[in-house]
Amino acid sequence: MSDKLILGADSSTSATKVIAFNDRGIPVAIGTNGYPLYTDKPGWCEQDAEDWWQAFCRGSQEVAATPGIDTAKMTGIGLTHQRFTFVPVDSDIRPLRRAILWNDIRCSKEAQYATQTLGKDEIFQKTGYPPGQWTLYKALWLKNHEPEIYEKTYKLVLVQDYLIYKLTGNLITLSGAATMTGALDIENPQQWHDQVIEALGVRRDLFIDPILPGGTVAGHVTKEAAAVTGLPEGLPVVTGAGDQPCGTLGAGVLQPGEIGINGGTSCTNELVASGVPQRNDVDYFIELMPSGKYVVENYIPSGGSALMNWYKNNFGAYEEAAAKKQGINVYELLYNQAGESPVGNRGMMVVPYFQGANGPYWDLDARGIITGLHTEFGRPHLVRGLMEGLAYESRREAELMEKGTATKVREIKMYGGSAKNDYWNQIFSDVFNKPLHVPETAETTSLGAAIAAAVGCGMYSDYKKAVDTMINIKKSYTPVQANADIYQRFYSDVYLTLYDCLQNAMGDIARINDDIDSATA
Repeated sequence: MSDKLILGADSSTSATKVIAFNDRGIPVAIGTNGYPLYTDKPGWCEQDAEDWWQAFCRGSQEVAATPGIDTAKMTGIGLTHQRFTFVPVDSDIRPLRRAILWNDIRCSKEAQYATQTLGKDEIFQKTGYPPGQWTLYKALWLKNHEPEIYEKTYKLVLVQDYLIYKLTGNLITLSGAATMTGALDIENPQQWHDQVIEALGVRRDLFIDPILPGGTVAGHVTKEAAAVTGLPEGLPVVTGAGDQPCGTLGAGVLQPGEIGINGGTSCTNELVASGVPQRNDVDYFIELMPSGKYVVENYIPSGGSALMNWYKNNFGAYEEAAAKKQGINVYELLYNQAGESPVGNRGMMVVPYFQGANGPYWDLDARGIITGLHTEFGRPHLVRGLMEGLAYESRREAELMEKGTATKVREIKMYGGSAKNDYWNQIFSDVFNKPLHVPETAETTSLGAAIAAAVGCGMYSDYKKAVDTMINIKKSYTPVQANADIYQRFYSDVYLTLYDCLQNAMGDIARINDDIDSATA
C-alpha cells in the first residue's frame, strides 16, 4: 500500500487547500489558492461560489504537477469545508447570487423570530442548534429581503456540496455538513427536520436530498472535471464533514473522552460523545464526525491566534524589534514570554470574551476582562494571562460538554497554530489536569478529510486503523501536579464566577455605546 496516495481538500474561509498524503498520513504535495471576501454592508460576508471551484482546480493541478507525483496512484479524495456557508442555485446548479458565509450575521431578526415562534429550547432539542446565524435562518432572510432570489432558488448548496457536484455531476449533501444548517434532525442525521423548517415558513424543497453519511463515495471524477483539475477520471470522491470535525479527526480524536482543541483564530473545543448528547441545557451545539460519531462543540471566538495577533499589533513593538534583532519568529518570542511569569500569573486573570461569549452565556455584549493588575506586572504577565484565560474558558466549556454527554475528558489532542508552543500546551495540560498530545502534521483538517476518503475507498477497513496508521504524535505533555493544584484554586474560586459579577455591567456598556452611536449617527 505504500505507493498509494489519498487526497484531502479543505475549502476554508480564505483559501482552498488540496493535499496529497501517502498512506502514513505524510503530506507529499500541496496546492493552495485564495479568494476574496466581500463585506458590502456591516455584518455581511460573501464569496463567489465559482471562486471555490477555480481555487480547487488550481490546487489540484498544482498537486498533480508536483515532481514525483503519479496521479495513477491516487486512490480517492475527501472533502471538507467552511461548514454552513451556502449559495442559492437554480435548477442548472448555477449560483443566483454570491454565497452567504458562515460568519455573516445578517439574520439576527430571523433568529429572534424563530425563538419567539418555536422557542429556543424546542429548536435545540430537535436540531442540536439554538436559533442563530445558521443556514436555515439565512434562508428565511432571503425570503424576507430577496424574495425574487428566494423564489428562483432550486437548492441551498453548501461548499462541499458544490465541489462534489462540479467533480461528479451528483448533487448530494452529507450529514456532517448538514448539522450546522440548523435544519437537520439531530437524532436521525440522514433526514431534515421538516417540522422546524416548515414552522418557520421556509420551503422544505430547498434542502438537498439525499443526505449521505461521512466516508461514503458520492461519485467519481468526470471526464470534464478531470480535464480542468488534473485529477484522474474515475477517482472516487468521498464525503467528509465540516472543517472542525475533520480537523479534530486529523488530530487523532476518535474515541469518547478525547477532546480536540484548536489553538487557532478561534479556540474550538470538540468532545467525542458515546451517544446522542443530552439537550436539556443550551450549553453547546452538536456535530458529527466523518465516522458518524457525535461530538459536542463550543468555541471561544477570540482564540489563541486572534488574541496573540491583537497583542502583537497593539503592544508588540518591543517583541517585533527583539525578534528581528535575534533573527527568530516574533510569535516564538511572544509566546515564550509566558515563561517569565509564574504558574497562576500571580492572580492576574483574563476572561477572553473579546468577541462575545458562547455557552453558557451566549452573550454578544460580553467583552474581555483583565483583572488583578499591579504596577509590577508587564508584558510577560499579559501574555501568560491570555494563555491561561483561554485554557480556563476551554475547561469551562469542556465541563459543560462532559455534563451533557455523560463523558469525562480523558486526554487532549491539541492542534492549530498555538500548538507549536510548549508553554501553551503545558498550560492547557495543567489547567485541565489531563495529558495532552500534539500531532505531527499541522494540516489536520485536510488530513481528516483524507482519512475519511481512505476509509471510504477501502484503503483501511475502519477509522481506528486509519488513525493509528496515518497520525503520528509529535510531542506529549503530562500535567505537573503542583501546577494543576494552583490552577484548580484560581479556576474554581475565581474564574468560574468572575464574569457573573460583571455581566450586568457589560450589558450597560453595550447599551450606553448604542445610545452614543445613535446620537452621533
